[in-house]
Amino acid sequence: MSNRFLSAETVIESLRDNGYNNTAYALAELIDNSLQATANRVEVGFIEEQLSARKNYTVSEISLWDNGVGMDIETLRVAMQFGGGTHRKDTGGMGKFGMGLPNSSISQCKRVDVWSWQAGGEPYHTYLDVDEMKSGALEEVPMPTVKAIPVKYEKAFFTKKPESGTLIIWSKLDRLSWKTGKSIYRHCEHLVGRMYRNFISDENIKIESITYRKSADERLDVYDKETFKANDPMYLKKNTSLPELPGSYKNEAFFEKMDEEVISVEYIDVNGEPKRDDVTVTTSMVKKNISNRILKDTVGKLGGTTWGKHCSKNVGVSIVRANRELVLRDSFLTSALRESKGRFIGIEVSFPPTLDAVFGVTNNKQDAIRLIPYEMKTIFTQAGFESEQEYLRDLEENSDSLLQVLKVVAVIKKHVSALTKALDTINVEGKAVKGDEPKTVSEGAASKATQGSAHRETHGHKTKEETPKQLKKEDVVDHLKKAGGMSDEEAEEKAERLILTGNRFLIEDVARDSEAFFDVSTSKGLTLVLFNTNHVFYQKLVSKLGGDELEIMQTTIAGFARVMNETTDERRLAYLNTIRREWGLVISEFLQGPEDDELDDF
Repeated sequence: MSNRFLSAETVIESLRDNGYNNTAYALAELIDNSLQATANRVEVGFIEEQLSARKNYTVSEISLWDNGVGMDIETLRVAMQFGGGTHRKDTGGMGKFGMGLPNSSISQCKRVDVWSWQAGGEPYHTYLDVDEMKSGALEEVPMPTVKAIPVKYEKAFFTKKPESGTLIIWSKLDRLSWKTGKSIYRHCEHLVGRMYRNFISDENIKIESITYRKSADERLDVYDKETFKANDPMYLKKNTSLPELPGSYKNEAFFEKMDEEVISVEYIDVNGEPKRDDVTVTTSMVKKNISNRILKDTVGKLGGTTWGKHCSKNVGVSIVRANRELVLRDSFLTSALRESKGRFIGIEVSFPPTLDAVFGVTNNKQDAIRLIPYEMKTIFTQAGFESEQEYLRDLEENSDSLLQVLKVVAVIKKHVSALTKALDTINVEGKAVKGDEPKTVSEGAASKATQGSAHRETHGHKTKEETPKQLKKEDVVDHLKKAGGMSDEEAEEKAERLILTGNRFLIEDVARDSEAFFDVSTSKGLTLVLFNTNHVFYQKLVSKLGGDELEIMQTTIAGFARVMNETTDERRLAYLNTIRREWGLVISEFLQGPEDDELDDF
């Protein structure tokens, strides 16, 4: 019977539960290491295979390779130790905790293999295996040995193997948040783009996602390829994942810088010496002229546009350490601000790793747990003090670092308040502005249908064709010319407006020689609903409606169009089309009546 203080199995399982929010955050740890190693290219690979003929392709391995400086034998072995790593004394880099590579890896898989090479030399290899560690068969990191990278990886990953670099393979995956390469990329896309925006925005550093499919002969073929784009919650950078701005604004930043304040913060260094370092708080807000330009051609609020929806994923205070975002914290904003205009402001708090202990940076670099919006009355009362001044004086007398945190929090709150007031001068609600064009009821109905369809998509109600992320102008023009009978000029104008508003429905009135009182056609993400002005239903009711009533009618018919879009059974779709036409015919017979028939005969 073993008399060890700790059970290997218990310790390993505890390490596996070390708090990575999801696969995206675990992969971020590996990307950190690559950038720390001065890599300018990082490739994250998702290797899919079909376990049986009847099953879908799922990810069986995840790879990451970079062209950084690589590791020698000792560095590689230390990097695989829990609490190892060689960046502990690096006060400016992203590393330091020495937990990234092993912890992030076993949080997602049971085996990690690493190859690393330098200056054109042979790659050294070592590994960790959870099952071997738990059984006691593997009690220390295996000494790295020269070992060739398996041919299937080398042929797939490297056009030309870089002079130096590192390759990591996760296998025996048992804890992935998502199961396909496409879904992992989609969930990582926004987060990785935001975390590393300061590295990839100038395109000098490239982070790619490539999905490979494994064939029966073990060959890895590229199935899908994406490059992560910078996602800037401050919206001060150009060439990011934000959709292109309209007209002459397409090369501009969406927001403008409002303020910047530097706070000097005290800390105790590793030698116990008192030191100071700077925290920078930067703020930004949507540009008034761009907001007005978008609203000029938009139904509803700025938040309903493609740009507003992008901003809605970036609400809060971006806490940045060593140029890399740790977390986006929305609790500094009031609930009312979060749910309305809060998406149109940006706040960034940046600091160096020297202040990790002050702000409570976690060893998985997912948070700064002490940098939160404290309510002063609550904390000084709970601490047993009568006043805020008395409490702060006590913190100062005891050299408590919380005093430094509270100083920064106060500055953040001050800037949130200033931005809230500044937002009152910006029109984001879609109210009339000088020179604004009138909005059409049809666009209002199209907007409601678009939002409703997006909601259904997120709740699993998919269409028979995959909905593209953005409409392509050439596809829209072609659809409007063929199905809508529009001229080149009219189709171009409508297409530009659709892309501007983000609507996926276009509702138009046309004269048709048809028994149906409306027609529906969908192509490449755009649904065209045409009301037949020759139909008696249109003439006796629809043409007489206005305002809210007309919008309700058009939205209702757009709902029928959505039902057709979600119908994957061709027989059922044909039945719905038959119903649509026959319903129009019966309505004509009911509404026209005998007198109308006699007039027609006359």
